[in-house]
Amino acid sequence: MRNVSQMKKVEAIIRAERMPIVKEKLRQMGIGGMTISTVSGWSKQRELHLQWRGQPVAYDLLPRVKFEIVVPDEKTDRVVQTVIESARTGEHGDGVVFVTTIEQAFNIATLDKGEKVIV
Repeated sequence: MRNVSQMKKVEAIIRAERMPIVKEKLRQMGIGGMTISTVSGWSKQRELHLQWRGQPVAYDLLPRVKFEIVVPDEKTDRVVQTVIESARTGEHGDGVVFVTTIEQAFNIATLDKGEKVIV
């Protein structure tokens, strides 16, 4: 059996206001590419209660930012730790990080395969 380097996909859903900090920390550690999307959702806290024009309003979908980063297996722990440290405020709703294995990757323009796509 051949020894093939594994790649991991790190998905982080965090508070929108923490996005610039997380993005810059990942850039400083040499992450070459990432996808950042604006998303909405809820978790355990379910609703945010605010007032608008003196009337109570409950928002059940809260604005968040989703990072998607594919990295070589050996960088995964460092990327996850960087995201957690730079996104964490210590309050409920700081976010969540998921790590999954990437089986294959292809660059459409260059036809590169595997880890060459992300390096």
